[in-house]
Amino acid sequence: MVKKKIDADLAQSQIALKRAALRAREIAERTGTPLVTYKNGHVHKNMVVREEPDTKYR
Repeated sequence: MVKKKIDADLAQSQIALKRAALRAREIAERTGTPLVTYKNGHVHKNMVVREEPDTKYR
């Protein structure tokens, strides 16, 4: 029974991490600061650019 609780906690933690990542992206976009990520052993600083839907050809 303890194993089920741990699995449920892990599932909830993934949801919380995704929510935090989305919030960080939104804040970086709003404040004009780079979004810092860590991938393949390297730190990356990228500016977040809002992608506007291309309605020109619709």
